[in-house]
Amino acid sequence: MTSEESQSQFPKFADADVLIYLSAGRVYALHAGVLRRNSTKFAELLHDSKRAPLTTKAKKDGVTIRFRLDLILAGVGPGKLIAKPVEANGRSSAGATALNIENGKVVNAVYKHYDNIFRAYYNKTPDMDDTNIATVLNDCMGLVDVAEALGSIACISESVDIALLRHGQILFRSIATNPIAWSDLACRVRSPSIFKEVLIHLVGDWDRLTEEQRATIRTDVRELCKTKHEQLKLTKMAIEVRILGHYPTSVQRSVEQAVGRMSYQNNIYMWMVISLFRHWFSQSMAEQRNLMSKDGGALFYRQLAAGGQAYLDRKAMEGFHQYFPMSAKGAAVFTNHMTKYKDELRHFVADLVVNHAQLDTDKHPLPYLTCLQVDREDLPWINAKPVEEISCEKRYRRDRLLKQLAVAEDDNEQNQGNADTEMSGGLGSGGA
Repeated sequence: MTSEESQSQFPKFADADVLIYLSAGRVYALHAGVLRRNSTKFAELLHDSKRAPLTTKAKKDGVTIRFRLDLILAGVGPGKLIAKPVEANGRSSAGATALNIENGKVVNAVYKHYDNIFRAYYNKTPDMDDTNIATVLNDCMGLVDVAEALGSIACISESVDIALLRHGQILFRSIATNPIAWSDLACRVRSPSIFKEVLIHLVGDWDRLTEEQRATIRTDVRELCKTKHEQLKLTKMAIEVRILGHYPTSVQRSVEQAVGRMSYQNNIYMWMVISLFRHWFSQSMAEQRNLMSKDGGALFYRQLAAGGQAYLDRKAMEGFHQYFPMSAKGAAVFTNHMTKYKDELRHFVADLVVNHAQLDTDKHPLPYLTCLQVDREDLPWINAKPVEEISCEKRYRRDRLLKQLAVAEDDNEQNQGNADTEMSGGLGSGGA
């Protein structure tokens, strides 16, 4: 416990020099030094030049109050703290006539948010309603609104982050459902975990987003998504080129060898496998099932990563043998060579099908890739640049959407029997 806390307890300290009236019945006696260190707004309101000069008698009587701030509420939002004059005896002539009056029935949630941020200033854990993600999200967004008004985001970021992450897969499913809505909150609260999750989903699903949807993303995040998407697209292109140019070592020859027709003839089945695979691969590209697909090639790359019967399955092979018949033994050898060739190709796409999101994609599969790696340097508040100000009306609409998403995810969690069907369709074999 610090020396400032040693004489009494939060929220009314005996040696406090600031009185903060949230309402007629909610008064905080806090320290100007603590408030100034944690808030740019308090640093302005509680500047030393504005403190009341106490008389010698007031000091001898133990009076320490030099500032008074009253909260003025007006409609939605966190309201505004107004400085009130304090006399030399430590009292304020402002009285309580203009203070917010509580009716005793419905308590304005903003009082809780101010209480939580004051708690954060004194290294105390904010009081969040952890009943479900909807209730904790409501408290978090209200706290963020107050923190932004006071210039104190850094003080509450970790607490908000922990409160939300405590809901695990419910949170991550909500983010996957609408990453655009979550992107704003992630940036406001400066949550690395939530922002990384948001970016993975936005970039993974970028090709399916409309221009109208992309326009709703704040400028710096939108530009980052574009850059990451283009980088990932180049990676996919390079991988596809490597796959098309792959030759198994069994068919390769060195210039030192005595190479004749019989040498290549011994590998006729593998050469036929290569030919058939490239036929299928080229047709997939022509049908834009690869990186040009709306799913970013997710289904295509997952087929390649799975190998086996995920593509060019038994049915496709039977169709091939209608034009290129073989004996039963020859067909079996051909199939074994195809299986080996598929296995050799799997590692090319391994990095594309890895899941870097915290969402459990085995239980909740997605129709796009979640392979994006997000570094600390990608966080918008690192080397931050000015971005356009989001209007209060737009922000409150987005906040309402987040709450609706949270409620929906809570309902889904209570009905786990309903299996996700986003990726329920069978994997096609393509045209061979």
